[in-house]
Amino acid sequence: MTPGEAPRGAPESEDSEVQPIPGEWVAGDGDDAVTAPWWVGFDTLLAVVAFVVMFRFWGLGPAIGAITLVSVLSGFLRVRHGVGVGKLLPLVTVCVIVRGVVGIITDDDDIYFGIGIGYKFAIAAALVLWASPKLKRNPGARLVARTFRLSAALERNPAAELVARSLGLPSAVRSHEAYCSAVDRIVVAFGVLLGLAAGFDIWFLGVTDPDEYVLFRYLINWPLYVAFTALSLSFLSRRLGRIPGFPGIMAFLEQQAEARTATRKRS
Repeated sequence: MTPGEAPRGAPESEDSEVQPIPGEWVAGDGDDAVTAPWWVGFDTLLAVVAFVVMFRFWGLGPAIGAITLVSVLSGFLRVRHGVGVGKLLPLVTVCVIVRGVVGIITDDDDIYFGIGIGYKFAIAAALVLWASPKLKRNPGARLVARTFRLSAALERNPAAELVARSLGLPSAVRSHEAYCSAVDRIVVAFGVLLGLAAGFDIWFLGVTDPDEYVLFRYLINWPLYVAFTALSLSFLSRRLGRIPGFPGIMAFLEQQAEARTATRKRS
């Protein structure tokens, strides 16, 4: 028996914890998991309907005012329920309001929707640059981050936190290399998709009326993003499958569905 080792046959302390094998899946309770309210998704459809109806009967200005109001209220309600942009809410709200005010003042749909397309291109570029594994390891990027005191932000992975909370994954998995690298690749792919969608919006805006643009863009984007989500979950499940003991993505999706059902029954 080596020094400090407990005698054989001695009872284990109740306070002792079994340390996981490095790289092994660590189960958790997912206490901070996000359960989206039933109306998430319908709020986007409501904004589209508000714009189309107001445009048909009262014109562009009231339509922009209606979709801006619905979007701002939706953002606040989502954050209040733990879903959405979180600390970025003030910035997002300002961008939405500024875009709406400019659109109402100019009464020009090209300017109003052009600002939105510009936002989409900017978000796409930010996602690709932020999540790119090569950028994170690039000495130049780290030097710029230190210069502007962004080192902590470069190391953080908000997307990994958001996905983990949305799926109800244990907190321990969020720092696992297999999970973080998979989310980074998904974010880069989403940024590319968002950039392509913004390019399509430029063409589509030129061949449709404002109400048709808003309505049919929603009808096109909805199945596109649903398909992307399904493919992303499949990719994430395969990557996490490399971790011994990983129960599979479907187990967490079922837990989220049960939690959502329980929430609806209580409300």
